[in-house]
Amino acid sequence: MINILVIVSLVIFYTLFLGRTLLLTRSGVKVFVLGGASNKIDNLLENSTLPFLILWAFLIVLMVFNIEIPIMSVLIIKNSFFSYIGVILCYIGLAIFLYALISFGNSWRVGIDNNNQGELVTTGIFKYSRNPIFLFMDIYFIGITIAFPTLIFIFMTIIFVFGSHKQILNEEKHLAEIYNEDYLNYKKQTRRYL
Repeated sequence: MINILVIVSLVIFYTLFLGRTLLLTRSGVKVFVLGGASNKIDNLLENSTLPFLILWAFLIVLMVFNIEIPIMSVLIIKNSFFSYIGVILCYIGLAIFLYALISFGNSWRVGIDNNNQGELVTTGIFKYSRNPIFLFMDIYFIGITIAFPTLIFIFMTIIFVFGSHKQILNEEKHLAEIYNEDYLNYKKQTRRYL
C-alpha cells in the first residue's frame, strides 16, 4: 500500500508541476529562468535543480518497484508506521504545493526572473509562508525519506534542504532589491517557512 501511495504522490506532483508549466508557457510566460545567478555556485545550484528532481523521481520508482541497486538496498529503519507518517507528509506537502500554485497565479517561475517582475504575492498561502514551494519540497523530500529511509534518500534530502535554503536566501535578496519596502514589510509579517 505504501508503494502505491508514494507513486500516486509522485504522479500528482509531476502532473501539477508539468500542468502548471504548460499552462503558463501557453499563455506566453517563460517559466524556467535558470542560470541567471551572479556567481558560479548559485548557477550550478539553479541548473542542477531539474536534473536532481528527475534523479529523485527515478530513485523513488526503483525503490517502489523493488529494483535494487547497492546504494538503495539498506533501509536504516524498516517500520510501516514510519512509512505511513512519511506518506502523510508527502500529501501534506502536495496540498501546500497546490495551494501555492493557485496563490501564485501567473507569477510562478523556476529560478529568479530578472526580466518580468509581477506584483509581490502576499495573499493565499503566502500569508503564512514566504516560500511555500520550497516548504512543500522540503516536506515532500523528508516524507519520502521517512517512508524509505535509505542512505541515498537521507543524503539527497540533506543536500536538497540545504540547497533550497541557499536558493531562498538568493531570492530574498532579489525580492528586496525589486520590491524594496513592500518586501521588507512582508518579511516582517510572514515567516520564511511557517
